[in-house]
Amino acid sequence: MSQYESSKHADCYSFLNSMIEYIQDLKVQLITYEDLKKFTNEHLQKGHSQDERERYETLTQLIFKFIDGKASESVLRFYLKRQFVIEEFKLDEIINKLNLIMSKKGLGNPSITFADNFSYPKVSVIITTYNRKDYLFQAINSILAQDYPNIEIITIDDNSSDGTDLLMAEHFNNHPQIIYIRKEKNCGPGTNRREAFQSFADGEYTLFLDDDDYLIDYHYISKTVHFHMNHPEVSFVAANVFFEYSLKDLLKISDLGLSEVVNKYDYLINFERPGYPKPLSTLTTVFKRDSLIEMGILNMNMVNDASIYMRALLVGHAGFIDSIVGVYRIHGNNITFNLSKEFIVENLDEKTIVKNMAIEQFGFNKNDMDNWFNYTVHNTVSYYLVNSARNAEDFRYMFNWTKENCPSIYHDLRNTYRFTLWKKRLKRFPLVRKLSGK
Repeated sequence: MSQYESSKHADCYSFLNSMIEYIQDLKVQLITYEDLKKFTNEHLQKGHSQDERERYETLTQLIFKFIDGKASESVLRFYLKRQFVIEEFKLDEIINKLNLIMSKKGLGNPSITFADNFSYPKVSVIITTYNRKDYLFQAINSILAQDYPNIEIITIDDNSSDGTDLLMAEHFNNHPQIIYIRKEKNCGPGTNRREAFQSFADGEYTLFLDDDDYLIDYHYISKTVHFHMNHPEVSFVAANVFFEYSLKDLLKISDLGLSEVVNKYDYLINFERPGYPKPLSTLTTVFKRDSLIEMGILNMNMVNDASIYMRALLVGHAGFIDSIVGVYRIHGNNITFNLSKEFIVENLDEKTIVKNMAIEQFGFNKNDMDNWFNYTVHNTVSYYLVNSARNAEDFRYMFNWTKENCPSIYHDLRNTYRFTLWKKRLKRFPLVRKLSGK
């Protein structure tokens, strides 16, 4: 352990013990986040860097969630190890003290139990991967660490050249829970998800996991199956995550803030509007296989997260577990600013299909779906024009597609972004960037 790590560890250990004493001294039964936040603000007055302040603020949120039953012991252990290098025996001590407080105050994390004669339905986890063997190794192990007894992992390798095949052979060869498929040519994650689902994923439930994300709550799959059993009306169950800012080695909590069950109609009509956020990727989302079949996954050209969610909402409600269960990495390659116009049009064509299915097959109101379509097309095209379009042809192409397929927003979109290309070109000059503060 370096001197810096030792200092960070010692400061956090002292902070945690002081917080525990503070919680014990609180005479009220109900511990509020404001109580803990007040204590943390007083602690941080001693002088910490911005990154350190953020770590302690996140830790305060996490301690509150742990006490409130919205973060498991494995999640708290993960955070303290990653952000403060707390040693295992001291972790045991801290968590035992917190559990004792919770017991005295009648709090605690609810446990998931199944009947002795329960027939555990299979959960198929599909991991698409390409040239990220170290991330893949962590993703697979995060699934193998789950306490649910009936999981299969289907890893589909998009013709990686970084030794992914050797990694799989060395660590997971003939593993009874793992199916490994190596493609002979690069097909893209969407095609691979559909192929893996169609050919191998026969579980009653399906989780699509990207190779750079991972779970940290070892009970999560059990929780989702339990949730599905109690709520047969939902087509998927999702939860909260940490953002992992890899370049800064910083973890932040991302809360969806959604109800336990959200009506499918309300969620789709308001998808990605305020109050109706999309879960981060699909790393926490366990779909009912029957729902995926009913919504036509086998006929999808673009099997990405937004498309899967929108189609799943045609056939069932959305379920949410208010708990932190996984980690979504932000390492510079998650969001691309080099999307092709062909990719964007494929994305928009999929949304057109969703709109038509909603109206023609599932009885959604036509005016509601037209308004939804106008909103989502405007957002998608705007994102492309601002971040990815490079030349006049890119702009003409998107304007023409909008005029033909979504004419009601064409003039507004064109008027808003007609000079965007010129602004981009001007900002190539240092003086313009300096004057604009960029």
